[in-house]
Amino acid sequence: MTADGSVRIANSCINPELSWALKGGGGGTFGVVTRLTLRTHELFKTFGFVVATICAATDAAFRRLVGRFVDFYAGHLHNPHWGEIVNVKPDRVLEIRLSFQGLDRSEAEAVWQPFFKWVTDSGTDFTSMRPVIRAIPSTKRWDAAFIKEQAPNAILFDNRPGAPQENVYWSANLSEAGHFIYGYASAWLPSSLLRAEERQRLADGLIAASRHSKVELHFQKGLSGAADEAIAMTKDTSTNPVVTDAFVLAIAGSEGPPAFPGLIGHEPDFSNARKSAEAVAKAVSEIQKLAPDGGSYVAESDYFLRDWQRGYWGSNYPKLLAIKKKLDPSGLFFVHHGVGSESWS
Repeated sequence: MTADGSVRIANSCINPELSWALKGGGGGTFGVVTRLTLRTHELFKTFGFVVATICAATDAAFRRLVGRFVDFYAGHLHNPHWGEIVNVKPDRVLEIRLSFQGLDRSEAEAVWQPFFKWVTDSGTDFTSMRPVIRAIPSTKRWDAAFIKEQAPNAILFDNRPGAPQENVYWSANLSEAGHFIYGYASAWLPSSLLRAEERQRLADGLIAASRHSKVELHFQKGLSGAADEAIAMTKDTSTNPVVTDAFVLAIAGSEGPPAFPGLIGHEPDFSNARKSAEAVAKAVSEIQKLAPDGGSYVAESDYFLRDWQRGYWGSNYPKLLAIKKKLDPSGLFFVHHGVGSESWS
């Protein structure tokens, strides 16, 4: 339903401009979506994950470790099989929390064997937990009963009286239910940084950022390395076009437990919040040196982002703004840093 009260169908044939705007133009901006049809895809036979934590003994060793991982990613993981997260942490720690699809366990182990052997052969330069590599049928990835049996600590259950047993959520997402965010920002990093001559600069930039705050590398969000079909479909959306050439979304952020002014025992710790926000800002500054025009992801970004029009939508913003003015000339629908929100204070 658009601002004039009309109920409209929007797809590539009917109201195609509205359809394009809704696919990436930000929520709550162009109207109220009452019904949605999604395209689905056949699952791979298997899903799996790789978990490892590697600690470097010295700054020099950490530089070698991050550089080695960047080389390894460029050569073996920059493809449709791999995604999820790797963390570069302030205490010279590399946390690997990656997922894969379409490989069985032995195939995934074969991919990682050279990297983990290099870590082991480096002796006292590194300490690490034994890597965990698992694969399961893809149909079990969101099967609550299966996960409860195989990995009971991975999920939590809705504890409200009478809640259905299938009401589950990932344990790792618990803090998001009420966390108090101190600082948060993101940037897309282009695939050009994976060229052989650029990789050490990438590694050094990530290390420089991690001295201030943990840097999360979200490989499941950049499109570079994905299937050609996926990239082509993404180009048919209004999101920032840089995402199709980005191999990762780099995020720096910090948070505290649920807090609210005046709520006894849960008041915000503003002193710690300001220190953490400053650290995040310094980390993001280092990341942005790697990609000055990297833009940012609307759903996970800096609330105070200055050049948000370019950051979120890049070259697509003028067209989005024209569609907004056409469909909602009085600005009935507006959100913080949404298309057309510069007309509001």
